[in-house]
Amino acid sequence: MNDGSLRKFYGWFTFLGLLVGVLVVVGYYRDEHRPWKDYQRKFIQEEIRRASTPEQKMLAQRTPVEIRQVLLPELNRVDRCTTCHLAVEDPSYGGFAQPLAYNPLHDRHPFDKFGCTICHRGQGRATTTEDAHGHVAHWDEPMLPQKYIQAACGQCHEASDNPAAPELARGNQLFETVGCRGCHKLGGVGGNLGPELDKVGARRSPDWLKQHFVEPSAVTPNSGMPPQKFAEPDLDAIVLFMLSQTGTNLPGFYASMKVIPSASEGRRLFQLKGCIGCHTVAGQGGKIGPVLDDVGLRRKPEWMMAHFRDPQSVTPGSVMPRFGFTEAESRALTEFLVHLRDQQVALNIPALMAPADRGREIFRKYGCAGCHGPEGKGGIPNPNAKTAQQVPGLSFVADSYTKPELKKMISNGRREIDALDPKRPAPPLYMPAWGSTIKDAELDDLVAYLFSLKPKGEELGF
Repeated sequence: MNDGSLRKFYGWFTFLGLLVGVLVVVGYYRDEHRPWKDYQRKFIQEEIRRASTPEQKMLAQRTPVEIRQVLLPELNRVDRCTTCHLAVEDPSYGGFAQPLAYNPLHDRHPFDKFGCTICHRGQGRATTTEDAHGHVAHWDEPMLPQKYIQAACGQCHEASDNPAAPELARGNQLFETVGCRGCHKLGGVGGNLGPELDKVGARRSPDWLKQHFVEPSAVTPNSGMPPQKFAEPDLDAIVLFMLSQTGTNLPGFYASMKVIPSASEGRRLFQLKGCIGCHTVAGQGGKIGPVLDDVGLRRKPEWMMAHFRDPQSVTPGSVMPRFGFTEAESRALTEFLVHLRDQQVALNIPALMAPADRGREIFRKYGCAGCHGPEGKGGIPNPNAKTAQQVPGLSFVADSYTKPELKKMISNGRREIDALDPKRPAPPLYMPAWGSTIKDAELDDLVAYLFSLKPKGEELGF
């Protein structure tokens, strides 16, 4: 190819050279003016302005503009949030607008141990606002709105026993009292009419959950779930509790924080471990171990905690097994026993309650109110059901069954519900078989409670 034939490409070579040069300049400009760099420069200027000595001013001027990140190998996370949020640990930035705002909770959850996304969610490796906040396609964990931030506490702490997250505890209480477990499993306990909820918080947005509670069929066509008539604060609380159910399995340090020491958590452990089988409380219980009513007067808290850690080392020859309690669990049990003289605490132990009272707790525990209504009064819609198109109440169940018959019916369930119109879809709600879930002793207490629902005087024909 001669010079003449090459000349016709000179114009293209010149154009492409200029284009590459322009792209390099544009790329350099864009890289120099990334939003996170602008935030860091503003932070540096603020630090220079605040400097009260030449040394402080020089130190501020030397602050590098760079990506900052927190490595969390235990959580398999890399959080770069502090690239923009540089003042999160500096109380003097209290009241500043984001991203230069102080986080007053950093002392409880230090960033070098927790990072940011474990609580706030979002995309920790990202360096742009939209990407980092997770409001982009193909990212399933957008940042939690501030009104639902307590949902994150449920990953490391018991929802029902965290004083710092009252709305989470309230949502948990609502979940249990309105009977959601009657249709849904959570933690392996509950019915099979609806989907399991262990990971619902990782799959659904707050708006979806809220709409599903208000009008289930609007987001899930043909849903058998009735609309839930929550007041707005209660609706937000139960949505928050659902958001906390992410199914996240956290490693040792974080999992060890599940129990926050308190008398109520100690009572739960006391019940769970069957302590009443060996120890007497309020005149009831086993005789193998000592009476515990006044143990708070006889023993110091330090002695109790050491005993829970290793009974043999404190009381040689003790037959009490070594349960392997964590430090937090030992402290919670100690708190419970120290306050055991408060009869209100002691008498709440289910083993000391009458069968019908224990049955009421079982009715609540397994979510029976979800279909049969609070206190078994019924009224939950069941479209096309022959019995008034609703789930029947239980106030007069004692008139239709003997106790053995009712126990058998609960164990075996009843899938076939008579349809009002055979040509229409079958009623969506039915009685699941609870025999593999509810223990035999619990069934006896539940039946006792259901029989107690019959209005007083009815047995006399009034």
